[in-house]
Amino acid sequence: MIFRGFVIEGFVIPTGSMAPTLMGQHLKITSGQTGSTVPVGLDSGGRIVPAMLRDHLLGQSQQLTAATPSSLIPRGGDRILVAKLMYPFVEPDRWDVVVFKNPANPEGESGTYIKRLAALPGETPWIVDGDVFIKSPAADRFQIARKPDHVQEAVWQLVHDSNVTAARPAKLPRRAMDGPWVATPPADWTVQDGVYDKSSDGIAHLEWNDRRYPLNDWSAYNMLMTVPDLNPVSDLRIAATITPEADDVQTTFALTARSHVYEVSVADGRGTLSMRPEQKTDAVSSVSFDAPATASGLPWRMVFEHVDQRLRVWIEDELVADLAYDWSPQQRLANSTGQTENAESAQQMLRRRVLRPMLTWTLAGGSAALSNMTVERDLFYRGGMLGPQSMASQPSEEWADLVSLHAPGAATHPDALVTLGPDHFFVLGDNSGRSLDSRLWGAPAPIAAAQVDDTPFVVPRELLIGKAFSVYLPSMLPAWEGGPTIIPDFGRWRFIH
Repeated sequence: MIFRGFVIEGFVIPTGSMAPTLMGQHLKITSGQTGSTVPVGLDSGGRIVPAMLRDHLLGQSQQLTAATPSSLIPRGGDRILVAKLMYPFVEPDRWDVVVFKNPANPEGESGTYIKRLAALPGETPWIVDGDVFIKSPAADRFQIARKPDHVQEAVWQLVHDSNVTAARPAKLPRRAMDGPWVATPPADWTVQDGVYDKSSDGIAHLEWNDRRYPLNDWSAYNMLMTVPDLNPVSDLRIAATITPEADDVQTTFALTARSHVYEVSVADGRGTLSMRPEQKTDAVSSVSFDAPATASGLPWRMVFEHVDQRLRVWIEDELVADLAYDWSPQQRLANSTGQTENAESAQQMLRRRVLRPMLTWTLAGGSAALSNMTVERDLFYRGGMLGPQSMASQPSEEWADLVSLHAPGAATHPDALVTLGPDHFFVLGDNSGRSLDSRLWGAPAPIAAAQVDDTPFVVPRELLIGKAFSVYLPSMLPAWEGGPTIIPDFGRWRFIH
């Protein structure tokens, strides 16, 4: 009891607010077409309707072709270990996964929440286009809060894998059979088993079909739940294996997003990573790097990453190029919505739709093949408005303007920015579309306001329980159909990042 009370304690994840990093009660759905398996949350508590299930690697609108009754048996939530002795001696770090008492509902087991720590004491957070910007006490402007590599690696979400192909493509509608990559000109490409082979000596392109396969913040985990207003996501990781069939092949990948073109090009043993405004070819930031010679028949793998306003390129698992840019929230809004920075206020730009990203692979010179192609997306932290769930407690007069029905969520609008006190923390859920967190939970409950702190939207230091560091009993399985969930899925044991 002493150990549990002060050192380490186990908790059960009840909901999917941190999915897919940590999962509450869920189903494990396996596609009859692709064989891919994906967790699907049950947070809504509603009836399971197989027609609502989607084959996530064949497109967000592609209905699952088969769902057996055995696959619809709910699994329990992850069981995690929390280090309670850590924070009295060590300051919490940004992006830690923390367990705490929710100040808006601190009583009972339902008052214990788990989220990711996004802002630290004294800071002012601002969520813009899915990313977190921070203004520290000593700074005169906002800067983006980049995730460390071990956290970033843990939160990528797979959107497409060319190795995952349909077992019975004839049973799919035409739009799903075509796949997400559109070959131009079609006569120059041969596509078989996820390998795109350019047989000509000219220039040919593969372009991502964003209309049928939108790159947005849709999550397979939420397919049984209502998540309105999906947002375009431009923080992406794209990878492919290039196999030249001649000695003079040039490979170029371009991401067009936020009114800019982010491009990596490799030819003749040299490469260039660059970014430029979409309408200006002369304003370019770039770095050069050594690359493998494109010798005929020698495959090599390239990974392009655009995340947290930073570009990186890996070739054969070696980081070869790194290019960061430092936009302010206003610049990010202007570029993401296609506006000039001074044309409109931030409030006006927030009403505009964000531009869709476009992906293009270009092969020039001799024939070559692209294979093992993957597309992954980053976490996307949403905006939002305060709803009835945010009005459970009456705010003090000091905070009445910020905590009102249909007001913008905290840190999601320039009129709703909150500067944290010396013992305040701001937390967000990885599953932003289904997370009640610092953005939305409003004023603290009367008991928390009276005994701890009456500041809305924050977690006071006194309510922190500890840092979640391990999933020790993952996704408990039922012992038999309809039986208790007591068998852990040991294959998913992991540390939490």
